[in-house]
Amino acid sequence: MQNFHNLIDRNLSHPDYGRVLQHRDRNNPNILHYSIQLNERDSLAWEPIHSGKEKDTGKLAIWQIDWHHFRVDQTRSHDRDRINRSLHVSVDNFHKQWQYELYRFNCEHWARLVSTGDCRCYQIAEFKKLERIPVLGIFIVGIAGTVTGAWEHNGYAQEVIERAGVETCA
Repeated sequence: MQNFHNLIDRNLSHPDYGRVLQHRDRNNPNILHYSIQLNERDSLAWEPIHSGKEKDTGKLAIWQIDWHHFRVDQTRSHDRDRINRSLHVSVDNFHKQWQYELYRFNCEHWARLVSTGDCRCYQIAEFKKLERIPVLGIFIVGIAGTVTGAWEHNGYAQEVIERAGVETCA
């Protein structure tokens, strides 16, 4: 874990530190993956330990940025010091200690929490819109989204960051 802390601090002065990045899944282009930019070539992401699982122990991972596929999702709303504190809290409290859950706490929830203080996944909102389309919506989203109670906003993860003394947009 010390390597994550060192990497986070070493890049604090990079001009693009803390930006939310996204890229499309190569196998399913309808799915976006999110990470936090640390420097020109590295980003930090939240993912399941066993790739491809909807629910698994989560871990932080260093992703190499491929600028042909990655793009900036939004401008960050927190200052770099707050993002830095949120990244450190993530290493201490989430890495291999929290569940990665596709519908409740995925890479987008985490990246937006770190960058903006709002633990939100807009992809879940889009899936829920599909549920409103009678038969097709249930088929596309599947029973999993309905059963899991897919959360656009995860207040529990947001509270972890807040308890550590990092202000969020609550």
